[in-house]
Order: sequence, then structure tokens, then C-alpha cells
Amino acid sequence: MKLGRCPVCHSHLHLDALIQDEAGSELLGVLAGLGRPLARPLVQYLALFRPAKSDLSNARALKLAQETLAIADRDSLVAALQDTVRSIQEKRQRGQVQPLKNHNYLKQVLASVAPEARKPAAEAEHRTTVTEKKQGMDETPEQARLKWEADMRRRGIDPGQFKTSRR
Repeated sequence: MKLGRCPVCHSHLHLDALIQDEAGSELLGVLAGLGRPLARPLVQYLALFRPAKSDLSNARALKLAQETLAIADRDSLVAALQDTVRSIQEKRQRGQVQPLKNHNYLKQVLASVAPEARKPAAEAEHRTTVTEKKQGMDETPEQARLKWEADMRRRGIDPGQFKTSRR
């Protein structure tokens, strides 16, 4: 099933190809369950581990995502991940940083993040430079998961094939 085109390389994105790999399928499940305030900076953080001349494997990305989520609570992670990504990207533009090898930099940022920056994840959306307007009611993670599962079934896809440890 074609999703569209990659905004970077313009190649076709196929959802069925993404879920063929067990680690890729599980990674998609983990990210889908996080919600946008945490998922977006986590994906940007995972990209910091990608070697310059090759891709980051789905298995490695899944392992890194699980390790990252185990480091701290979600509210603290949102601010720390955003700060880490911003800082490392600035250093890379100056040619000063290699791909990350561990989570030590993130741990240092977590230790230095001011308590007021550790706002609940729902408030973290307002820290972006893009203004988003929501309509309707906010839904709980459980409601979002149930809605997602119903949507997957409607499309003829078994949501059980996306294994996550978050259920």
C-alpha cells in the first residue's frame, strides 16, 4: 500500500514494506503510541545515531528508542530531546560532531534541564515554532490506540501484528 512519497528523497513509501521487518513494525508501534509531542523529537534524536554513509537499522533504532524511553519520564524527555537535537544539529552544521554512540549527552542534558522546562507533554506542543490548531476533544492514549486499531481493521490490516510492550 503506497503512502505517498518521501519528502527528502521522493521515493515511494510503502506501509506493507515497512511492516515486513519485525523490528520496523515494532518501532512503528512504539512511535504510534507515544503521541506527537514525544514521538517527533524522539525520531529526530534517533537520527543523530545514523552513520554518515549508511542507514540506521530498524533493530538498532528500536533498541535506541526503548533505551531512551527508559531513561526518564516522558515529560522530562520531551524538553531534553528537543534541547539535545537542537544542540547536536548546530554542532554538526559547524562540522564538530560525529554520530552519537550512546545516551550520555542526553543524560547530561536531562540533568541540566530546568524544572520549568519539564512541562507535561500536552503543553510541549506549544514549544514548537509551528502553530497548530486542534478541533474537537483531546483523546486519551487509550482512546487513540482503540481508534487506530479500528482504523487498521477497517483497512484490512491486523493491528496485532504490530507488537509493542506498551499494551
